[in-house]
Amino acid sequence: SSSMTETSTRCSSVRPRTTLEVRSGEVAEFSCSFDGQPFTSVVWDHNGQNLVDTERVRRSEGGGLLSLLIQSVDTDDQGTYRCTATNPFGQSTCSSFLRVQVKEPEEERRVGEEIYTLSGDPLPDVQWFKGSSIIQPAGFVVMANSPDGSGFFSIESVKEENSGTYTCKACNLFGEAACSAELVVIGQKAQQERQLIQKTKGLKISLTEQSTESRLNHQAVSSVPEHYRTSCEKNKHTLEIAMLEAADGGLYVCRASNDAGVAECSTELLVVDKPSFVKPLGPVAAVVGAPLHLECQVDEDTGVTVTWTRDGRKVHQSPDCKLSFENKTVNLDILKTTLKDCGNYVCTVANEAGSSSCSTSVKVQGKV
Repeated sequence: SSSMTETSTRCSSVRPRTTLEVRSGEVAEFSCSFDGQPFTSVVWDHNGQNLVDTERVRRSEGGGLLSLLIQSVDTDDQGTYRCTATNPFGQSTCSSFLRVQVKEPEEERRVGEEIYTLSGDPLPDVQWFKGSSIIQPAGFVVMANSPDGSGFFSIESVKEENSGTYTCKACNLFGEAACSAELVVIGQKAQQERQLIQKTKGLKISLTEQSTESRLNHQAVSSVPEHYRTSCEKNKHTLEIAMLEAADGGLYVCRASNDAGVAECSTELLVVDKPSFVKPLGPVAAVVGAPLHLECQVDEDTGVTVTWTRDGRKVHQSPDCKLSFENKTVNLDILKTTLKDCGNYVCTVANEAGSSSCSTSVKVQGKV
């Protein structure tokens, strides 16, 4: 005869919680080492939501080492990752926090440059001035003179404070000459923002953006609906929509341009209508001691709250009465019906756009 000996080893993690920092677009890799093999199950989750393998997310197991690989991470991937390993004697977890660093966009280098050619014998010396102040080569300021009399003056990564009058002065033993130029640096709005605006039908909404530069090029939008109105006052550009309709929902982009470039911002408009019942409550007859189930369906669940009443008194969640609202379906369940559960039940659904109600009469019969 033969026998099999089973060792009762509980799962245990040998790696503590850590923090992993990864730049957006790069690869994040997590690994946990557990004792107590074989495992009956291994579950990875992100902020409490179980993960499955996709083209971007891969799980692997080698011995007691469990790994999770995420390609091209972005800010949505940030959060707590947990690995739970289970065997017949228990389970253990190992967790790590992923912090995603957003890559800062590289600023476009804008260069202010003047090229000149000199003549004279002897060749003149050159000095540059901004206003009445002499300019010395330093930092982003580059000056170069060639033996043939050509040269240039350059400011890399110009900013608005570099605006002003620049003068090139050339002089030798027999005299001097000068020429000037005005440098105007036009501001460019670089920050873009995206926000979600949620409004109800039949109301008026205004989308407003503040521009940082007054010299903007305007282009009229063709085929604008009659209830749309645009306006501009002191660099504040506004699109106003009166009497919202469902068709007005979507992505709105405000784009501004000048000689220095183009900037834009966007917002998503979600038009919410008041909820309505697509399947109202129906008449119900129940028996004492049996379950009672009331169900209705609505066409809108965005920001919707549900209230139940029986004969004008609010019905609350309790161990004997379960209330639920999932996938636009409203449910009321009483586990064991009693005679006091009879009456007129009203379900009211409401959001910021309004409310709707439906009702039914519940009759409870005693056991025969």
